[in-house]
Amino acid sequence: MIHNDIVQWIDYFAPKALACEWDNVGLMAGNLKDKTRGVLFCLDLTLADIEMAAKSGINLIITHHPLIFDKEAVIEQSSLLRRKLDALEDAGITVYSAHTNLDCAPGGVNDVLFRKLKLIDPKKVDGDTHLYGMLPEAEPLESFYDRVTAEFESFNAKIIKPKNFELDDNITTVAVCCGAFDGETGWLTENKVDVVVTGEMKHSRALELLELGIAGIELGHYETEIGGIKSLAAHVKKSLQGQLEQDGIPVRIAAKTNPYYDLIGLSD
Repeated sequence: MIHNDIVQWIDYFAPKALACEWDNVGLMAGNLKDKTRGVLFCLDLTLADIEMAAKSGINLIITHHPLIFDKEAVIEQSSLLRRKLDALEDAGITVYSAHTNLDCAPGGVNDVLFRKLKLIDPKKVDGDTHLYGMLPEAEPLESFYDRVTAEFESFNAKIIKPKNFELDDNITTVAVCCGAFDGETGWLTENKVDVVVTGEMKHSRALELLELGIAGIELGHYETEIGGIKSLAAHVKKSLQGQLEQDGIPVRIAAKTNPYYDLIGLSD
């Protein structure tokens, strides 16, 4: 099996055509014709991941966040990105990224987030980039907040509560936006969304929700997206199981890369 065998399956699962125009997805480093010895899936690619992959004999890394966000950018010799690229080249590791195409693909990051929130009746709007659905039963905002923050183990969660909302007011319609919410808001009011669940959002977007009378819950960028990359790895293992086992190719998930820690975890 060569890298391109796995990449072709990923392109089938999350076609590049689904990616936003500004996004940079696909091959970041290396050669897709190389024989695969091991695969590492990660949300973000760190130097520690590269070192671990090299020591473990892994030579294909699939990331969610592109290693190179701006393909036209000049990469400075002293930059962290240059250090990573040099380390990848020295170790003979190929990197391939599926970002916003994986966000909105069927079974992708937003779909995983939707299911984990236990929502039903999914609806996609605006070119299938936005997703919203219903709670099985109306639920007080505070109860919903407590439930989802516990489910996602989000110790740094934030809630946006407009003046027209009381914490014991019931909500029924929930929009999901993995990672960061920074898009248009017209579709939220058009579809009578009560609350937006996302990873993070800009100050200006939070204020906009307040004025529109729409609640918001920020669970953390990592928390809303790690489930999607784990799901992709599971799909690859299941779909290509025979070839992976035949060639003895291990598939691993990278160590946690959430940069935020609570006070209890500072000594870890």
